[in-house]
Amino acid sequence: MTARGLPSDRLLILLLAAVTAAGPVTMNLYVPALPAIQTHFGATLAEINATLSLALAAFALGVLAFGPLSDRIGRRPVMIAGQLVFALGNLLCLLSPSLEVLLAGRVVQALGSSAGVVVARAVLADVYGRERMARMLAYMTMIMVIGPTTAPLVGGVLTETFGWHSLFAALLGVSLLTLALTWRLLPETRNQADSEAGTSLLDSAGALLRQRKFVDFAAQASCIYALFLGFISVAPYVLATMGYPASTYGAWYLAVAGGYFLGNWLTTRYAVKLGLERLIRIGVSIQLVSAAAGAGLVLAGWWTPAALFLPMGVLGFGQGLILPNITASAVALAPRTPGVASSLLGFGQQVVGAVSVQSLAMLPIDTPVPLYLFTLAIAAIAWLWLMLERRPAVS
Repeated sequence: MTARGLPSDRLLILLLAAVTAAGPVTMNLYVPALPAIQTHFGATLAEINATLSLALAAFALGVLAFGPLSDRIGRRPVMIAGQLVFALGNLLCLLSPSLEVLLAGRVVQALGSSAGVVVARAVLADVYGRERMARMLAYMTMIMVIGPTTAPLVGGVLTETFGWHSLFAALLGVSLLTLALTWRLLPETRNQADSEAGTSLLDSAGALLRQRKFVDFAAQASCIYALFLGFISVAPYVLATMGYPASTYGAWYLAVAGGYFLGNWLTTRYAVKLGLERLIRIGVSIQLVSAAAGAGLVLAGWWTPAALFLPMGVLGFGQGLILPNITASAVALAPRTPGVASSLLGFGQQVVGAVSVQSLAMLPIDTPVPLYLFTLAIAAIAWLWLMLERRPAVS
């Protein structure tokens, strides 16, 4: 590693958690305001959900571009550029007089925030080995998840108290703060020798996509995002039709985030002892069982916030066991170009998530049944994919 002035592990993880949280915090802060924004602009559900799905598509394109770019020119300049674009997107959303301008701002916002996610993974790969990276990634996620956990509640309260424009005023302030911290604290961690190795980025990407292990990891990561993003994009509407205010979603979302936090905490404790592969299998099984339980509850007529969110809390616990280990294992398959691996992994997640969000907009929202049937279907696909894998253990 060629980094100079690298901060302590604790400070580095705090910084990476902050920049990684930009995208999830933005999403979770924004989601509770969707019904209010729909009313403000007199838009259809599909039109409003386009501010989610197109932002996810922009995020996916950014993830695809920023990882290889960070392998080529360095982690620090790409991270700083991403923070600048993120701030610009927040300003555009804040000043948006129409749905079209808001949509453009959301796209710019998502494009900028994508740099933090993919470059943070590459920085961890630069600094730590695979086993330790899984633990440090879980630590980073535990810290990072604080923002997305509280964001729905904050978003609901801000929307009800000051209106939905206030969300973007808050995000603009946060984006300027993270930009200053990135400029001050993040050194360059890229290994110059690896960046000059001579293998093209396209060749690196092609080599990864020809590896069955990498494709398996990417498929599981995509299922996780499809489940999570699909649920959070529709749940606020379901609760609204049941007569609950925007803040109810934020309060009950804590169950989902709490489960995910606990799963990440267990990963930090047992990733080495139990092995990455075993934790992935346990997590995928928990994901399926909890999705089936939630589907059973809503099919039985239990249409309450508890019935919607408590099974998702258990599902989030399973995903907390899966995602850090999948990410570390996938990125470890490309030790010389971790940015490319991180980009491909994130691109698949965001594309599948965007398709899921827009597809769910076509289903009825006056009942939680379609949402949970979708959740069960994706969880079953993930479990079956894992059972059909024929690869040696990764740990």
